[in-house]
Amino acid sequence: MNWSINLKLSIRSILMNKVQSIISILGLGIGLGCVFLLSLLYIHENSFDNYIPKKENLYRVLQGSESLTSYPLGSTVQAEIPLVDNYFRYFQDSDVELKNAQNDLVKDKRFAYADTSLFACLGIRIIQGYASRSEREICISASTANRYFKKVNPINEILQVKINNQFLSLTVCGVYEDFPQNSRLYPNFICHLDLIIESIGRSQRHLEEYRRSSESFKDWDHFLFETYLLLNEKSEPENVLRHMQTYKNKTVNETRKEQDYDLQLVTDIYLQSSDLNERIETRKGNPTQLKYLLVISLFILLIAIVNYVFLTKAKMENRLKDFGVQKAMGASIKCILKQVLLESNMLSVISLLPATLVVILGFPFINETLECTLNVDVFMIWQSWLLLFLVVIVTGSISGIIIGLTITRRSSVDLIKGIKLNSSKRKGWTNSVLSIHFAIFIILVTGVLTIKKQLHYAQTSSKNIETENIIICELNSRELSKKHQSITNEIEKIPGVISTAGSLLIPPNMTNVSIGFMYENNEVQFDGLLTGKGMLDLLKIEFIDGQDFNEYRKNNIIFNESAAKKYNLKVGEVFNGFKVRGIVKDFNGHSFHSQVEPMVILQQHPQNMSLLAIKTTGLNNDEIRKKMAEFFKKISPDVIVNIYTLTDQVKQFYKKEQQQIQLISAFSLLAIVLSIMGLLGMVLNTISRKTKEIGIRKVNGAKTYQIITMLNKDFLKWVVFAFVVAFPIAWYVMDKWLANFAYKIELSWWIFALAGIIAMGIALLTVSIQSWRAATRNPVESLRYE
Repeated sequence: MNWSINLKLSIRSILMNKVQSIISILGLGIGLGCVFLLSLLYIHENSFDNYIPKKENLYRVLQGSESLTSYPLGSTVQAEIPLVDNYFRYFQDSDVELKNAQNDLVKDKRFAYADTSLFACLGIRIIQGYASRSEREICISASTANRYFKKVNPINEILQVKINNQFLSLTVCGVYEDFPQNSRLYPNFICHLDLIIESIGRSQRHLEEYRRSSESFKDWDHFLFETYLLLNEKSEPENVLRHMQTYKNKTVNETRKEQDYDLQLVTDIYLQSSDLNERIETRKGNPTQLKYLLVISLFILLIAIVNYVFLTKAKMENRLKDFGVQKAMGASIKCILKQVLLESNMLSVISLLPATLVVILGFPFINETLECTLNVDVFMIWQSWLLLFLVVIVTGSISGIIIGLTITRRSSVDLIKGIKLNSSKRKGWTNSVLSIHFAIFIILVTGVLTIKKQLHYAQTSSKNIETENIIICELNSRELSKKHQSITNEIEKIPGVISTAGSLLIPPNMTNVSIGFMYENNEVQFDGLLTGKGMLDLLKIEFIDGQDFNEYRKNNIIFNESAAKKYNLKVGEVFNGFKVRGIVKDFNGHSFHSQVEPMVILQQHPQNMSLLAIKTTGLNNDEIRKKMAEFFKKISPDVIVNIYTLTDQVKQFYKKEQQQIQLISAFSLLAIVLSIMGLLGMVLNTISRKTKEIGIRKVNGAKTYQIITMLNKDFLKWVVFAFVVAFPIAWYVMDKWLANFAYKIELSWWIFALAGIIAMGIALLTVSIQSWRAATRNPVESLRYE
């Protein structure tokens, strides 16, 4: 039998069994789409920084677990170690405010400071002009140039950038090509490294009365930059490191003196830095999550293949005589196997249509959910096309071989007689696979419900601190900070405002400020909070002893309960030159992931406040926001007014968990769709085998509900078995997940019960629809069925 005849037979078979073929194609397409999508994500995430021409020789310097190093390190290494060809230092900030060519105030991202050698080391081409040579020059990306200057030549144009709460005029000296989407560093602006002192001043201005000067930031004792070294091709990293260890003693920082230098290959940074302290704004990968996603995608593909096999076997039950006749007429096993393989691979190829839809819809979903940069550029990587070819061919071939061998093992007599393919043992194995389907679904649903419950608890149950109806406004200009008192006086006149207070940070927040004090001749670290008078009362933080700050006095200090107990502190005592004014109950200054640590609360100078908190009744918040924005604009026109709520700030703690909910929900939906398809295939298979039995029962007076009950009973007991299997697994997994939280919910039985009921309901509905159709069929037709 030649290929053209096999092709015609395969097309005819697909068209004659439209419903089962469509279900097979959709189910397999969903599985293929998932494995394509998540595999492409895996390839993309592992391709970061592979664009760099000399990537095998470019390293980032680490010291212990710290990624930031001192200013002189790079230049000293290059000058004293001949094995190093080049270097650059890098720091990337977060948001920046600037004025465009039309003098409009806008906010942009990815503002970086670097040496000019960055472009040579990374292989980034400068399209126009040159890299910034002084602190009043700025180099911008091609997309940034188009965004701000459109058709105007940007060279020598002026950008006014807000640094240290004042606008600096920076001249555009160059335009560079955009960094690739798979680059860990991704700046829109690159300034001269010396300009960073202005940025340091901006971030440290609010700590003036408690910090040391940063004027000597170019010394060995300030660790502000990532340092990259380009080694020559013949050098060994070990030889460079051996010489570098002598630089540890150049700092007075005792901790740094104990930490060895290390070199991290540039292509390893993105996915192999989870245990490092990285404090600059760059793209970061999550290798653990990536592995989990890949495993999940393979499970979904496995389920899809199993479903496809069952559905195809159900379809093949109607063609046993055809195969028997072919075998009796001399067709070889190889010939029949070819026909089944061709049909299977045809379905696999056709499944690329729904798979493509899954990928198209999945790209924006994955990027938004995981904050990735996955795009069509991933198809420029040859492994992507190899993956596409292998998955399609292997999936179609494995499925075809399983079905083909099942058929060819039977004799031509058995096939002509129409003896079914399923034995009792195979039936038990088939139903056990159904249990795995629904067990996976139950585990996923349990995960979604548990995570949602924990997040609701974390976002609404802050320990000993009230977060509701608190509006926060950034005082992001010198005028706003200096007029803090007059601003609060005016805002308190707005209807709906209960009280106001200023602060450097407002808890709960994501920033850890570590403050050191001497205790028994040793320096000890406290979790720090700098705030103004009235803030503790506004947040309803309760005092155990003493009282809140009054008018500003630098030498007043407040501790939390943990600090007081650990260091035996009393109200009225003097601690490191500060008078202990009060002791407050422990409260969560950060997220529920961490335990409350010993905390010190210092008083912030009224003119150095960076944030203003407004406690409201909750009835007039929109009007309060509007009036605040208008009032701020009057005082400081050149400011972007940032207003948000404390509850919004708290939600940012759990962004990762919110992403997990979205992902698990999506996989739960796919799992139940595939489970329904698998169940449908099994039901069709069962009904095919029991068609005559159903007809005989109907003739003998069986009611429709009795036949439906008979058909449902076999399947529902396997769903119950799925729940029994899933319950301990889901309990163990969620208990491990909750271990990430210091303050957490108790696992509730109703979550597991609800997941089981949902699975049972879906199975009951799916089976009942098909059972009803079989039970209401004319018994005469059933008895004639062969």
